[in-house]
Amino acid sequence: MLRIDIWPEAQAFLETLAAKHKRQISAKVFALAENPMPPHSKLLEGFPLRRFPSGEYRIVYFIDGNILKVVLIDRRNDDRIYRRLKQLFK
Repeated sequence: MLRIDIWPEAQAFLETLAAKHKRQISAKVFALAENPMPPHSKLLEGFPLRRFPSGEYRIVYFIDGNILKVVLIDRRNDDRIYRRLKQLFK
């Protein structure tokens, strides 16, 4: 199992969610730590990152050695996510 590192922006978004959605996303993050390349994950164009759906949300992450780094969690809106990723990875 990979260790989990949730970046501040992803953590801040999690804090805004209702308890039910927070639990669902947390369960998906732990599942990604067990299997970081599940069938529904995809590489993001232009970034060395993967995305994984969790209901109406999207988890953006990458693997660094034995650490699963969760960069961003947000609603499933590609344009908004790509804009935020460009800001994070200038």
